Amino acid sequence: MAFVILRPMGKSKIIISEGVRPLWQTLIASVFYTLAIILLAMFFFGYEIVPSDVKDNSRNFGVFYIATACMAQGIIFSNIKSIFFDLENQKYKEEYRVGPIGLGRWKSLPKIEYVSVFRQLKENRSYTYEVNLWVKGNRSFTIYEGLDLGTTFAMGATTAKTLNVDMLDATVPNDYKWVDP
Repeated sequence: MAFVILRPMGKSKIIISEGVRPLWQTLIASVFYTLAIILLAMFFFGYEIVPSDVKDNSRNFGVFYIATACMAQGIIFSNIKSIFFDLENQKYKEEYRVGPIGLGRWKSLPKIEYVSVFRQLKENRSYTYEVNLWVKGNRSFTIYEGLDLGTTFAMGATTAKTLNVDMLDATVPNDYKWVDP
């Protein structure tokens, strides 16, 4: 995952973004997009890799399936997640962007009680670090997940300071402590 950028926009608007994807991910995404376009052209215009005399269209749908899979892989390697906070209107939006196309909608922002940074165990026994915003009723939502503790902790501290709430350090299991952001 790319480096996170926190940009205060005045006193009431905040953007938290993954920033720009690394060059190697952009190159891989462009290869997948190129393959998808070529395969879609083959599907719609009836070109075949290996011409045959048999009038069986099942091979054409295989090309369409592979084109769809290539497009999905391109999206995975090129999407960027951003979270927008509009504190003045008490709204937030999680947005996923691929190039100029972004998907997300504004939601009502509940009162945030505190920010936590903690270590999350994954299924393959590896760890990631998450920054969560906790709201009333012991509910939370994740705004960032990364492998580097320093980056994740700095992101959590900056978010807590900007939102003017407390921060909980839960990176060591069963040793949670409140820290100054």
